[in-house]
Amino acid sequence: TNFTLGDKTFIGLQNFKDILVDPAFLKSVVATVKYTALIMPGIVVVALWISKILQYCGPKTNAFVKVAFYLPTVTSQVALVIVWNFIFAPTFGLLANFAVKLGVTPISWFSNPTLAIGVISFLCLAISLGQPIILYTAAINGIPMSYFEAAEIDGARRGQVFRKITFPLLHATTTFIIITSTIAVMQIFVLPYLMTGGGPEYRTSSLLLMIYRAAFGDQKFGYASAIGIVFFLITAVIAAIQFRAMRQEAIEY
Repeated sequence: TNFTLGDKTFIGLQNFKDILVDPAFLKSVVATVKYTALIMPGIVVVALWISKILQYCGPKTNAFVKVAFYLPTVTSQVALVIVWNFIFAPTFGLLANFAVKLGVTPISWFSNPTLAIGVISFLCLAISLGQPIILYTAAINGIPMSYFEAAEIDGARRGQVFRKITFPLLHATTTFIIITSTIAVMQIFVLPYLMTGGGPEYRTSSLLLMIYRAAFGDQKFGYASAIGIVFFLITAVIAAIQFRAMRQEAIEY
């Protein structure tokens, strides 16, 4: 339907046809894929690396690190964006002041789409590590110590122990983290909305941000619903591919 607050008209599949030729939709898809491609490897690699280090640390250090990384997860993203805008603002920001003192021209972080996507991806990564670290730490602690002791007796190095014992036994946890984190990252909304507004020219806009603008900005609720259905299908296909790939890898292990 062509649904607004004042009227509703049945238009068949016209909304879906409009989506396929909408430059804003195509740019939002590209931006969402870029966010996912930049953030997801970082979540898995950094979370696993930190969790592996914590394996050799005491309980107090473990508790402190987990709280430190999980705190941004439960903190309002709006509050975090206010702080980050203060840091990255091109005129009065903290980094801009440091650049001026060093005699360097401050960088406009969000005027360049590539640079803006990189910064937003880094910030999203910073607030997304809490749960994966806790899951990986619990999974690593659940591996029987006898495996590591046997490997040590056989003369295996730490790198070999990780590749041959730790990582294969973390496969189920890795699958869960990859699928759930991918779904969460693809729904990125607050950061691009408050930091760039999706600009310039929708090049930093996510699909969820486009749905919000179509519904509550342009009052095109039918069009926004159609984008939501397409977004769901894209997410479902990606999740299914990931699950199938991880299952195949589990068979090889």
